[in-house]
Amino acid sequence: MKKSLLWLLIMLLTVSMVATFSLAGCKEEEAAAPAEEEAAEEEAPATETSEESLTPIVVACWSSPEHDNLVKVAAEYQKLTGNEVIIEEIAREAYFDKLKTVLVSGTSDYDAIYVDANEVPAYIAAESLADLNQFMDDPNIVADFFSLEALEPGVDFLSMDGKTYGFPSEGDTAWMFYRKDILEDAGIDVPQTWDEFLAAAKVLNNPPEIYGAVFGCKPDEAVWDFMHYAFAFGSGIVDKNYNVIINNEQGVKALAFYSNMLNEYGVVPPDVVTYGYNEILTTLQEGKAALGIEWMAATQDLQNREKSPKVFKDSEPLLQYTLIPGIADENGEVIRGMGGSQWGWAIPIAAENKLAAYKFIEWLTSKEGATLWALNGGIPSNTLALSDPEVVAMVPQFELLAEAMPYRNIFPVTTVTPELITIYNETVNGCVAKNTDPKEDLDRAAEKMTKLLTDAGYIK
Repeated sequence: MKKSLLWLLIMLLTVSMVATFSLAGCKEEEAAAPAEEEAAEEEAPATETSEESLTPIVVACWSSPEHDNLVKVAAEYQKLTGNEVIIEEIAREAYFDKLKTVLVSGTSDYDAIYVDANEVPAYIAAESLADLNQFMDDPNIVADFFSLEALEPGVDFLSMDGKTYGFPSEGDTAWMFYRKDILEDAGIDVPQTWDEFLAAAKVLNNPPEIYGAVFGCKPDEAVWDFMHYAFAFGSGIVDKNYNVIINNEQGVKALAFYSNMLNEYGVVPPDVVTYGYNEILTTLQEGKAALGIEWMAATQDLQNREKSPKVFKDSEPLLQYTLIPGIADENGEVIRGMGGSQWGWAIPIAAENKLAAYKFIEWLTSKEGATLWALNGGIPSNTLALSDPEVVAMVPQFELLAEAMPYRNIFPVTTVTPELITIYNETVNGCVAKNTDPKEDLDRAAEKMTKLLTDAGYIK
């Protein structure tokens, strides 16, 4: 900013000198001086904005395929604009605590952050996020290519009280990954229901060489794996009135099924209570599981021969993916459900370089940026990029994502969502790790979650 003010002073001084010189010269030059001075005054703010927008920015992202993608796409942005983007990678286990510390303390460590929509209401309540309307509603700042409509419905999860606090990315779900070669050799069809899934896992289970299946139930990630089972069994988190339903009949059946895969049938690795996204990914990459539910972000790694050579034959990936199993009704029709998440890019209110950060996340989630994001293996939330023929041709899983969308469920977005997730995480992990009664565990968790929602005013 000081440089910009100095530049402005120099320009004004220059204009003044020109005007003085013109008084001693011809009348034509005298008439031109005011116009020249006016032009300089109009150009000064634009130059100041340009300098601010080129300020190096620091972006926080957790260890993930998103981080790897961000590094690639940010490099392209830097080539296009000359604006340096510094990516700080934070371990998954420490990420949320790190963000909370930075946001609550009001430090200016980051200019932009990768945020889970579930955390956003609490961040907003703490007045720690900048609203993006100050930029996107300013015609002197917002880009011609900006389209809020193209970011719907994902942007709705990052907005509150008419203000937008983040631009969406990674509106995803999970797939059931399966070893096509092993299923075919055993004469087993790709499972469509959980009964078929368990039956296949039992037949294919041959530890320690290979397990029938794999899941992840570590204390801080259990919900993000188990939610797919809960929704697929027909349960959920809360109803439309915020009444907790994790302990309904379907929820209890889902947790019993989940726990029994380890404790009764032994079809998953014995240490799955320490597994999260990365451990599930590694198990599948190493060919140690025939079946597994994993976030679709893993697809780029699992179908990449360099990253997953053990599950490739020649140039063909042995791991394929499809919709998560469901429950068959009385007519044999498969009723499906699956979890999902919505992430996005936000700007801390204490960030020093908000304008530069805004211009970056505006481009990153635009059709151009989101298309690059998709072609590098990411999951954009920009509908223009998702429907782009080049993207669809290059990323086949987006065709399945369109089919999965009607079954996708998001964890309720509230100001107490982080606390709800913690309770649910601990409950699922504890039930599986200690082999306790699913109904009793879920009843206790539902009671705690109900109190949280009541105290927060969601339940009247």
